[in-house]
Amino acid sequence: MAAVAGWQAPWRALGALGRELAAEWAAQDVRAALCQLLLLWLGLSLLGVRLAWRAYGGAVAALCYREGSTVEPVKTHRE
Repeated sequence: MAAVAGWQAPWRALGALGRELAAEWAAQDVRAALCQLLLLWLGLSLLGVRLAWRAYGGAVAALCYREGSTVEPVKTHRE
């Protein structure tokens, strides 16, 4: 029984900390709204990049990595 009580104490402390952070988050409406707006902007930007890469990624990769070309490799100053 003592082992169970030993494990419950940290979980209770974490739960109390979570409730305290949630209450503070709710109390600061402007900061919370700004943070949510920035997270939304980040999510939409990542989605846009993902969709653009899906549409144009093959063309971009083909520009960077040309297979079967007969171009000689670039020589360094040591050669």
